[in-house]
Amino acid sequence: MQENGFHLVIDNVSEQVRIGHRTKTILSNLSLSIERGEFIAIVGCSGAGKTTLMNILSGYSKPSRGNVYIEGLNLLEEEDYFKGRIAYVPQEEILDQTLTLYKSLEYSLKLRMKGISKKESKKTIQHILKILELSHVKNTMIKNLSGGEKKRASIATEMLSDPNLFLLDEPTSGLDANIEKKIMRKLREIADTGKTIIITAHTVSNLNLCDKVLFMGTNGRICYYGPYKDIFKYFGVEEFVDIYDLLKEDSFVWYKKYKENQKKIELPEPMEKEKNERVGFFSQTITLVKRYLSSLINNKFMLILLLGQALLMAFLICVAVEKEGFLNPVTSSMMCVAFTLASMWLGLFNTIQEIVKERDMLKKEYMSGLNFASYIVSKIIVVAFLCLYQAITCVSIVYFHLSPRPEDALLFHTLSELIINFFLVAFSTSIIGLFISSLVKETKTTLILSPLYMMIQMLFSGMFVPFIEITKNISYFTSGRWGFESFGTISNLTKYGVMEPTKNFFKFSEAHILSIWLITVLVSLLFLVLSIYAIRLNILSKKNDTLILDEEKFKVKKKKINTIFGRRKKLLQNEE
Repeated sequence: MQENGFHLVIDNVSEQVRIGHRTKTILSNLSLSIERGEFIAIVGCSGAGKTTLMNILSGYSKPSRGNVYIEGLNLLEEEDYFKGRIAYVPQEEILDQTLTLYKSLEYSLKLRMKGISKKESKKTIQHILKILELSHVKNTMIKNLSGGEKKRASIATEMLSDPNLFLLDEPTSGLDANIEKKIMRKLREIADTGKTIIITAHTVSNLNLCDKVLFMGTNGRICYYGPYKDIFKYFGVEEFVDIYDLLKEDSFVWYKKYKENQKKIELPEPMEKEKNERVGFFSQTITLVKRYLSSLINNKFMLILLLGQALLMAFLICVAVEKEGFLNPVTSSMMCVAFTLASMWLGLFNTIQEIVKERDMLKKEYMSGLNFASYIVSKIIVVAFLCLYQAITCVSIVYFHLSPRPEDALLFHTLSELIINFFLVAFSTSIIGLFISSLVKETKTTLILSPLYMMIQMLFSGMFVPFIEITKNISYFTSGRWGFESFGTISNLTKYGVMEPTKNFFKFSEAHILSIWLITVLVSLLFLVLSIYAIRLNILSKKNDTLILDEEKFKVKKKKINTIFGRRKKLLQNEE
């Protein structure tokens, strides 16, 4: 049974990646044991595989070969059990910048701790803030915190669930000497409580606070693993920085020395697993909805855009269209086009950056026990209400501007039908936006895809360009076609003499409008499924483009090649 910390065994871990036609070794047969309550620093040159090792230890990625055992349990096989028990703080701060520090911690705590009361939550957060000396900035937005405060805020977030293992990638990078020393001392204090702490570091100051130092050379080889005080004698240097020069010359020599002196590592007996107390689906969903809304409210500029665009579009349509617009076939058709474009653009704008801007935070929280279904449902709930607001606002303003108004109701009142239709088109496009957002890796890519998507809708929907055989077939796969057709049907455009793109395009019947609405709902469901699959594949998956390379076989082949060349060289010398 584990105490405060975890005992780790890294068993023959290797990582190779394919770069073009070449294979690069990132980690080379790492084997070592880390005891409970130890404070370990991983150091080495840039590209030595420190971050890669941290990703493997945290369960973020899967090694090409080998395993990591925690208290005798295979980390990859017991991934779900270790969620919330391992804290990982990457180099970049992965926090919602639009929340205050206290609110961010409050939401994170509710996502991780089941059945915690408001009083207990407040007590826990205040205790952690006091430990990390952050109480004075608890009501400050995270984006306004200093670099050192952001680092400590990330650590505070991970301390909420009282994990047994802390992994911190470059926790002191970019900080001044005073803040760096403070963070290292705080980590030392946490380790003294029995927690196991592993950090990577570029700077060499304050490493004396660590129990052991793991020095990695090129190709991720272990060159030294032991106490800080013994490292100078081991390498035969007086200055720590001189070790880097030694390893640049030949790290394999020091790798061999480490292997020769390495003690045999034995796996402990697997511990008895405790019961996981996960926060339920509904509780997480409610918390995520509240966090999403808080983030929107705090981001004033984005909130104005999301709420104001519907008003602006309605105003522009009213300015461009005369009150008697429906008496003119061209104007009445263009109003339906305007509604279609407005609903699609608003829907797309609502979500096209929603997943990509949170991809790192999503993966991190998923590894801490976030219910993925809760995450998706929370997005759908907020987006649905946003689309409903936009539909009511935009349609109502334009509708009451017109005189006469379309009054030939199919199912309900015409205004209600137009609002429902606007909502369905906007919502389905929002789901398509989620799908696009889950495919891309950078938010700036969406700036290219947004106008491209809208251009496709305009060209192949029948709104502007008359159908030919190929565009007619393509139109069935565009949301613009179904939006234009449904708005035209509800408005009964044929009554006003509007030319239809195809026969029965604006057929004024209940069956016709219901069939279009059904198609819109099915499109939403299809792209929702695709979005879930894309997120799991692109963000939550541990799959890497790696090539497993057996190092021992490689050495045998290399030895054979060297033997052949040696014999060849000897023959040539004899001939001379």
